[in-house]
Amino acid sequence: MKKGIGIIVLSLIWMAGYSQNLELRSGKEIKQPGKVNPSLAGVQEDFLRLLTDAEVGKSYQFMVEGKLPLRLGNYMVGYERLFTDEVANNMINITYARTNKKDKLLARKKEDKKKFEWRYGATIQIHQKSFLKAGAFDSSAGGFQFQDINGEIQTVPKLDDINTSLDYFNVVLGGSMKYNNLMVGLSVENLLQQDVSLSKLESRKIPFTGNFIVGGFLPLGEKATLFPSAVAVFSSDDIFAKASIDLSTEKWIFAAAYTTENILQDISASAAFKYKKTIVGLKYAMPISSGNSGLTNTIPSFNLFLNSTIFKGVKLFKSDFAKEMTKFY
Repeated sequence: MKKGIGIIVLSLIWMAGYSQNLELRSGKEIKQPGKVNPSLAGVQEDFLRLLTDAEVGKSYQFMVEGKLPLRLGNYMVGYERLFTDEVANNMINITYARTNKKDKLLARKKEDKKKFEWRYGATIQIHQKSFLKAGAFDSSAGGFQFQDINGEIQTVPKLDDINTSLDYFNVVLGGSMKYNNLMVGLSVENLLQQDVSLSKLESRKIPFTGNFIVGGFLPLGEKATLFPSAVAVFSSDDIFAKASIDLSTEKWIFAAAYTTENILQDISASAAFKYKKTIVGLKYAMPISSGNSGLTNTIPSFNLFLNSTIFKGVKLFKSDFAKEMTKFY
């Protein structure tokens, strides 16, 4: 009986303080296209760009991307740290992408070759996951508790049952197509499905994940463009979906989004200022519901981001897709 009560109490605590699955949600932003889909790395076709993002209390990222000389493709190299109070995950990602603007099978008409292009890419991820601390011993739960990066709360009888650190690798493959003003992309993540559990008593393999993105560019006069888009991420553990709309003007970028992940939904808004070759902005996200549980999570989150072009590419040689993406990140 006591054990049953303990499980109920633990379940209520989990729902009330349910955390986002940072493994699933990280990098699902159009201002980080190479994280959404590796084929979009370096899509602005500049030689060197800096991308940074920090979500207060959850993550920070630092990446460089660009175009390789001699038409050898695009690249992105970055460092990312995701963390809760108890667990942290450090990741280095190395991405390579290529573009084919004149596929004879998919663009048979001469005029289509100017509008159509497809891209493909791959990312190698090198992870180091570490245990920071555990909460106090909880007799009702039967041990020490800690919250993992995916939002789950794990319990171990003794602190000796926790791995202090573990290293693992992962691979992401992706492709995307652009025709006229429409873009679609599909990627598969976590191909190696590594065991990432810090508990010695159980295993937790990162599930195979599919990622789909679709978006389109809608010009609003000479100096404004609208980019509505949707991202859907599916795994055996979670489903994440995001619908957003971005507006780029001469000096500003405004965005609004609705996101759902299992029992959690949130809305967000961001504003970014363009100054020469740099974009700096702030994002605010407010959880609005935790679904059927009847509980509401009211803790907002903030992101600070800065993207900057260090060495620009020649505009004359850029694709139309690159010119459109330049407006948004």
